[in-house]
Amino acid sequence: MQIEDYGFKVKEIGEYNYDYKYGETTVTHHMKEYFQEEDKTRIVILEKETRKGDNYIRLPRTLWITRDGYPPLSTDGALQKIGDSLLTLYFAGLPTVQSGEHIRIFDDSMREQLKEIGLDYDQLSPMIKSGKMFKGCTITGCIFTKKGVHDMALIETIQDKVLKSYTKVLAAPPCPCPIEQWSNMIMGPQADFEYHLFKEWGFDVPLSAQKAFFTMLVGPRSCYLNSNEELEKLKSILKLAGG
Repeated sequence: MQIEDYGFKVKEIGEYNYDYKYGETTVTHHMKEYFQEEDKTRIVILEKETRKGDNYIRLPRTLWITRDGYPPLSTDGALQKIGDSLLTLYFAGLPTVQSGEHIRIFDDSMREQLKEIGLDYDQLSPMIKSGKMFKGCTITGCIFTKKGVHDMALIETIQDKVLKSYTKVLAAPPCPCPIEQWSNMIMGPQADFEYHLFKEWGFDVPLSAQKAFFTMLVGPRSCYLNSNEELEKLKSILKLAGG
């Protein structure tokens, strides 16, 4: 996947390797971050594997895309092996979407795109749109599962169609979007939930590590000093350090 093929003119600004071993579980993360100053587009691409013995969950190509005035795009493609059970999963969503027009554009495009490969977007959407999976955030999108096989080619095909649909959203007029509702939920309650999910699957993943992973993926890249007291504290430390 080349993000430039979808009209993104971004520059690579960061690369993260985050690996750890906890108990009998090893977890590896590799992320690349891209940014375009002109329209404040940020893209984070993740590859991750969680493994314990012969069991593993691979995320071969997760995406997180943000642009001021638009809902973010969040995707997850997973290849899972637990015991003798194999699973291919793909999730794509526009969380915290506030514009009905953005929803309509994405849904209409995805409906047509998935129809080309024999999938029914309207059958794959209810669990996402119902709010049962991600509470507290308006979201549109879909989730697809295929049991008994690992189908990387299908993940790549759906990802291509998702990106084509999202670029149509970005071509529409902007609308304010409270992206922090999603990022705060992911770094908080969702990290807690996935900690328990990994435990149920038999993996040893500490909660702190799960929160750290989500913070690197969707967390804010900048912050502000909120008071004169904080500013004076900063100046004092710089002075002590000879700055």
